[in-house]
Amino acid sequence: MVFNAKCSKFFCILLLGLFVTSVAFGEIPNFFAGEARVFKLDPLYDGIIGGTGLALTGGMLLYDIFGESKEFDGIQPDLSSVNKLDRWAAQPYSNTIHLTGTITEVLAMASPVVLAATDIGEWGIFTVMYAESLLWANGLKELTKTLVFRERPYMYFDGAPEDRIENGDFARSFPSGHSTMAFNGAVFTSYVFSKYFPDSKWKVPVIATSMSLAVVTGVQRVLSGNHFITDVLAGALLGSFTGFMVPYLHTLPLKNENLSVNVTPVGLSVKYML
Repeated sequence: MVFNAKCSKFFCILLLGLFVTSVAFGEIPNFFAGEARVFKLDPLYDGIIGGTGLALTGGMLLYDIFGESKEFDGIQPDLSSVNKLDRWAAQPYSNTIHLTGTITEVLAMASPVVLAATDIGEWGIFTVMYAESLLWANGLKELTKTLVFRERPYMYFDGAPEDRIENGDFARSFPSGHSTMAFNGAVFTSYVFSKYFPDSKWKVPVIATSMSLAVVTGVQRVLSGNHFITDVLAGALLGSFTGFMVPYLHTLPLKNENLSVNVTPVGLSVKYML
C-alpha cells in the first residue's frame, strides 16, 4: 500500500507546470482566486477537506510502514466459496493485462488536463480540488483495503505472483484501487468540465472519453485476475463519490457569499453582510 506513484508524479508535474505558466503570465495573484464564479476556494472548507484527506492518506502510509502485512497460510482457497457473480468472472493472473489496466488508469487520472482550456485564473482552483479528491480517494480505498480481508481472484488459481503473496498484497482485493482512482479522475473531469463549459460541443466527448477509460480500467482489473467484479463496482462507486463530492463542495461558498467564516488564531470568525 503506497500512494500511487504515477498519480503523485503526474500531479506534481501538473502543479509545477501551472505555477511556472502563471509566473510567466504574471497571474500569481489570481492563481487561487478564480474568475468564472463556478468554484471557489475557502479557508474553512479547504482546511477541512484537504486536511482530512491528507490525514487519511498520511495515516494509511504510516500504517503501511509500521503495520504488519497479511501472511499467506499456504492453502489455496476454494473458488466454490465465492458468490456466483464473482466466481463467474474470476480469472488467473495476467501480467500483460495488469500493465494495460495500469496504463488506462493513469490516462483516466490524467484526464483533468483538459481543464487547462479554462482561463488561467481557474487553474489554481481545479488543481487544489483535484489534489483534495486524490487524497480522499486514495485514503478511503487504502483504509477499506486494510479493514477488509479479501484474497484476490488469482489466489484461487495456480500461477499467483509470488512477490505479491510475500508483501501481503494478495489479501487486499476489496475495493479495486485502480478503479477507485480512475473513476475519481473521470468523474472529476466530467463534472468540472460540464460546470465550466455547460454548452460546449466538447462536453460529451470529454465525458465519454474519460468515463470509457475508467470503465476499461475496471474491466481489465477483472480480466487480469487482480479483482472480482464486486471489488471493481465498489471502487467505481468510491471514486465517483470523491470525484464528484469534492468539487461540488466548492460550489457551496458561492451560494452564500454574504456569510463569511474564517479561521483565526483563537477560533472562528463569522461575518454576515446584510
